[in-house]
Amino acid sequence: MLKRLSITNYLLIDRLELDLGDGLTIITGETGSGKSILIGAFGLAMGGRADAGLARDPEQRCIIELEVAVKGLGLEAWCEAAGVPYEDPLIIRRQLDPGASPGTGGRSRAFVNDTPVRLEQLRELGERLIHVHSQHHTLLLNDARFQLGLVDHVAGQSKAVAAYRTDFRAWRAVADELERVREEEARGRAELDYLAFQLDELDQAQLKEGEQEALEADLERAEHAGEIQQALQATDQGIAGDEGLLHALAALRQQLGRAARHDAGANELLTRLTTVAIELKDIGAEAERLAAGVTLDPRAAERMRERLDLLLRLQQKHRAKDTAALLALREDLRARTTRMGSLSGRIAELEGQEASMRQHLLAAAERISNARRKAIPELSTEVVVQLKKLGMPHARFEITHQATEPGPHGTDAVRALFSANRDRAPEPLDKVASGGELSRVMLALIGLSAESLGLPTVVFDEIDTGVSGEVADRVGELMARMGRKRQVIAITHLPQIASKADVHLLVSKDHAAEVVTTRIRPVHAEERVQVLAQMLSGRKTTQAALENARELLKGR
Repeated sequence: MLKRLSITNYLLIDRLELDLGDGLTIITGETGSGKSILIGAFGLAMGGRADAGLARDPEQRCIIELEVAVKGLGLEAWCEAAGVPYEDPLIIRRQLDPGASPGTGGRSRAFVNDTPVRLEQLRELGERLIHVHSQHHTLLLNDARFQLGLVDHVAGQSKAVAAYRTDFRAWRAVADELERVREEEARGRAELDYLAFQLDELDQAQLKEGEQEALEADLERAEHAGEIQQALQATDQGIAGDEGLLHALAALRQQLGRAARHDAGANELLTRLTTVAIELKDIGAEAERLAAGVTLDPRAAERMRERLDLLLRLQQKHRAKDTAALLALREDLRARTTRMGSLSGRIAELEGQEASMRQHLLAAAERISNARRKAIPELSTEVVVQLKKLGMPHARFEITHQATEPGPHGTDAVRALFSANRDRAPEPLDKVASGGELSRVMLALIGLSAESLGLPTVVFDEIDTGVSGEVADRVGELMARMGRKRQVIAITHLPQIASKADVHLLVSKDHAAEVVTTRIRPVHAEERVQVLAQMLSGRKTTQAALENARELLKGR
């Protein structure tokens, strides 16, 4: 249970040290005095969202700290898994550093026994220590999923449902992937023949890298073979023929040779002529060889032309800029047809995986469903018992059950039906229950949930909405009975409920201070009588109200 609440720099609270005891603790105060600030502090300490503007002084750190007695709650395993030293009491601290509002660069941090923990871990711990119920939850009572969650609480299936939900998401991902691959295969079957035809056509073409450029050059030579051969032969004849350049150069070299014996300049020219003669001789020989290699075969040219036309047609058909692009397309087609061929294997693998996961999921869903169906009659009966204690002697409460297809919450759909009158059949809560009736139904359900889960602390934020008089007295009695088994903390405006408290805390605003501040303190003895009397009659306390307050306290 909660032993101490410490608040620093939080909303209207500058600093607060509040000792908390077992039994029923009631918190009262005028409207707007800041009672719900405590509920917000509990929520923040349990991992709730840190909204902007929570720090009273934005330049200072905001700290919420809880001291919790945990002996006998079996938290040793949680502490070990979270890397937190196990100690009793457990110290939970949530702090918002300066600027911890969104976009301001600060940060929110959480600690358990001075060891940093993630918010997810803090929420998990909080669910095992405390249940905070607000008016918002009473409105949620009309939601079918919320009703199913209450059944799970009472049936002790919350953890099993959380594990099922994780398995469901994993199964759904595999099932979606299987559907996607099947659709891909269906599309593939329709286009596989066409892709195979295209691939076969490109394979038959026996494409080679750089082939087009070589073909274009060879065809250019073939179409001008006669002209090329004639030029090469003329070159050979002009250099090496009887009237060619080599013959003339030989005469010149002979004359320069005689002068070269006597003149260095003539000798240099002779050397150069000799070099020219060697080069010309080499050119002539090369021209003769090339001329001999020129083919004057029209059929060869036609074959090259046909081959080039084939390459160009394929490029135009597939909108490829060259042979390299055709080769890339061919490999892409090969990969696509291979992948389509392998989809059947992938489908078989996914089918096996999906079937195994579905079987496991359905088995888990059946176990959960069995526990739910078993808990529903007991829950309905016990709720009726509690409602009669809460001033509804003719109340009828039923939970209908319907099997569904597997979903994220299992294979069950439930709906709570209620009637406060003997002559009217139970109907959905949102159609027949008033605000006060909803509050009492919710109170009964929470009491049963807390009992089934072994929660050490339950916090109520104005659960008494819509009730008054004798009904309020009975609501207080139920809270007091709950307080004998666990710690109950409740905010109320009703003196009938406040009178049942083991500890009565009064919330007030200090308007005299420079900055408005909320203060919380326990009230005892005659002061408590005064507080209850003010709740009964308003600011002007009457003698009748004082006597009524004393009678309420006697009836605890």
